[in-house]
Amino acid sequence: MKLTVTDFTLYARRYLIGYVLMSALIIGILSVAALFIPGELRAGEIDAALKSGALSMQSIEPSSVINLPYYLLQRLSFLLLGVTTLSIKLPSIVLATLTIIGIFALTRSWFRRNIAVLITIIAAASVQFLFLSQDATPNIMFSFVTIWLLAASTFVTRIQLFSTFWKVVACVLLATALYIPLGIYLVITLIITASLHPHIRYVIRRVSRLRLIIAVILGLISIAPLVYAIVLQPSVALVLLGIPTTGINLTESIPTAGLALFGFTASTDGFLLRPIYSLGLALLIAIGGFQLLSFRYTARNYATLILSALLIPLVFINPAHAIALYPISVLLSALGINSLIGRWYKLFPRNPYARVAGLLPISLLVVGLAFTGVMRYANNYTYNPGILRHYSGDLALLSTTLQNKGDTVVVASKDEIAFYALVAHYDKRFTASESHNVKASTVILTSKAYHEGAPIEPPAQIITNQRTNDADRFYIYKTTAK
Repeated sequence: MKLTVTDFTLYARRYLIGYVLMSALIIGILSVAALFIPGELRAGEIDAALKSGALSMQSIEPSSVINLPYYLLQRLSFLLLGVTTLSIKLPSIVLATLTIIGIFALTRSWFRRNIAVLITIIAAASVQFLFLSQDATPNIMFSFVTIWLLAASTFVTRIQLFSTFWKVVACVLLATALYIPLGIYLVITLIITASLHPHIRYVIRRVSRLRLIIAVILGLISIAPLVYAIVLQPSVALVLLGIPTTGINLTESIPTAGLALFGFTASTDGFLLRPIYSLGLALLIAIGGFQLLSFRYTARNYATLILSALLIPLVFINPAHAIALYPISVLLSALGINSLIGRWYKLFPRNPYARVAGLLPISLLVVGLAFTGVMRYANNYTYNPGILRHYSGDLALLSTTLQNKGDTVVVASKDEIAFYALVAHYDKRFTASESHNVKASTVILTSKAYHEGAPIEPPAQIITNQRTNDADRFYIYKTTAK
């Protein structure tokens, strides 16, 4: 009996092999990015930790409602693990993991299984995702909510089993979206898509009026704190809309956004690697964009096109939101991969060997994009001084220095004291002070505090990092004071 390509075990189990390799790759990438590269904190992450630590039911600042879900998660992380580098980053790690799972679920429902596997690998290995997965700021929230809101909305219209569950998830995510910057554009996208697409209009008309009324009432209740905050502080609305509160300056914002997205020869002097997309990934996104404009009549294309039309101009107004284009880049990349494979299959509609042979260049493309993304991120966030000068490993150094509980005081400068006081609140091995005149058996001065007013006597020990500049991080003094 003549063998065909479908008789081979490797071909028959190709999806199982793909799922295993994809899962192993994602776990490895998340572990390395979250724990080791860069494994330090930038100023934005420290500010986010301070906002989480300052949450209080007794006095709620209007601005604190912005990204409130993320800060609540981070506060829970502090309660469970204290304030460490890991606990500060843990909410982003969890949300990034759920985001990449959501990408697979969404693309699996929008495309074929092979497209879902390939695009999930590319998405997980991209510089944007690697940065978001370890960045302990609410930046990951927009991508998480976008992916899962699109996935939940898709499941509501396609899946009969657990339909109620996905309706509840979609409603919760809609309410959450309003608390994060740019989230309002997700709501607008879904409203326009539901209005334009016939099948979605049909599904909505089938929902009972009572359930719709209950959903509207619960939605209004959920956004009551947000409305209250906007009334007290109107600038909150500008932040949520993604508009700079200091005014719009297109002569500065457009070049900055252009360098962030397309500056392939530009040097990086900020915490985010420029350009965000490699040349290969940018070309794949361009192919997906052409495919999107060519075939606009599906719900997925409606949603992707509308969201792109809303967000891309906004990024050129406020380049700080360039990282929010990650979900769009994933969806356009999926369209690009789908177009490439579809065109190859059209060339050989009945030749299984040619189809298998066509997977080789596609696989090389995916491996190349994944390898390029991982190496760009790893090299730049390990060795690039323009990026690393924004990061500090002082918290990890202090944690290893404080071996045992004892009479220890950490003296910090005025702009550092709030963070060290937060750490000390959960770590009982030391207390924090801004004054140099403290009495303790061990006094640890931060580098800034030491240079502001160092004691006359030499320190017993100097704790340094591996940087060339500003390597002295802590100065330890031992006394007999009690």
